[in-house]
Amino acid sequence: MKTMKTKIWMIATLAMMMVACTEKTVSFDTPYIIEGELTGVRDGVEIRLYMSDTGGSTKLDTDTIMGGKFRFEQVMQEPEQNKLYLLVLDEDFPRMLCHIYTTPGASIKVIGKDTHIATWDVQSDVPEQLVHNEILGAAKAEYEEAQTLTLSLDEKKSELRSIDREAQHELYNTKRDEYNALVDRYNSLPTIMQQKKIEQMKKMKPSAVWLSQLNEIALSAGSDDEYPYRDDAIILYEMMSEDMKQTEEGKEIYANLYPPKQIKEGDVCPDADFFDLEGNLHHLSEFKGKYMLLDFWSLGCGYCILAFPEMKQMHEQYADKLAIVSLSIDKDARWRRASEEHQLTWSNWNEGKGMGGISVNFRVFTIPHYVLVNPEGIVEKMLVGYEDGMFKKLFSELFED
Repeated sequence: MKTMKTKIWMIATLAMMMVACTEKTVSFDTPYIIEGELTGVRDGVEIRLYMSDTGGSTKLDTDTIMGGKFRFEQVMQEPEQNKLYLLVLDEDFPRMLCHIYTTPGASIKVIGKDTHIATWDVQSDVPEQLVHNEILGAAKAEYEEAQTLTLSLDEKKSELRSIDREAQHELYNTKRDEYNALVDRYNSLPTIMQQKKIEQMKKMKPSAVWLSQLNEIALSAGSDDEYPYRDDAIILYEMMSEDMKQTEEGKEIYANLYPPKQIKEGDVCPDADFFDLEGNLHHLSEFKGKYMLLDFWSLGCGYCILAFPEMKQMHEQYADKLAIVSLSIDKDARWRRASEEHQLTWSNWNEGKGMGGISVNFRVFTIPHYVLVNPEGIVEKMLVGYEDGMFKKLFSELFED
């Protein structure tokens, strides 16, 4: 028996050595390849590849679909940025995304039989992709319906625009009712999708992709006090390990599942511990007696960055009356890179809690998100999004009228 065990051990060891010798070493700068095989898509359509960022995205490449084929070959930008997506801006395509996870050296096939990009089949051996596909698959029927409805809504909207509202009043009302019914159904689908994902996730082991999905669900719960699946989401949260709960994403999930009192216009502005690029501790109370503009931003948010030149002008013009405080929701390394790239000259702080800090008090789910606080520390106004000239108008009315 001893001899037999020795032989088995030697065979196993030899096999492991052979595998080790034949494995191809993959370095971080080894490109990944994404190849598409599509049917039902016309030639000449441009397809774009993006990298998902906190609060936004970065376009990596474009290709033109010809003969149902497209191809991307890229090197990963950052180790933690392995989540990509495909987007097509075309009238035949719904305004949805095809999510892809990658790793250096990955070979990824994207199979599609129509323009329903969100449910194209992404085939690879990247573990995160397999988990994503399993969770998405639980709500595939709803994703298919959502894409069909998106295209139908565009058609219905065109029909409404072509009807003379005064001369064809009855026809217009009929078409409008049809359109509104489709809108109602479309708006009901995200909650159904999340409910189905939740049930699937209960059967799975928590992982990075699982955690990311739960974070999206928690954000929905945090934005809606009547969210119907909060208790189910809390069950998922309790499945997480203590280490997972202590991550930035884990803390975001907790903050949204157990949100603090929502701050509204007229309420006292809350405070927290913030840090500047040198690591110094700061509080919003430092600026009591001045107006404050809180700016929730991220490197991946294009409109956040577009607002900076106008914010700089306001900072210089009204320095004696106004304190602008940019509060990054990015992780430390990305915040520092963004700060170096864009050279903010006003207060630039980070709470270190991502979307799980003071942003939850203000229900910040879309950025840029601005909060105007008066000299007494009362929230006067909240603004979402940026348009050129909006700060000039706001502060000229406030300080010069």
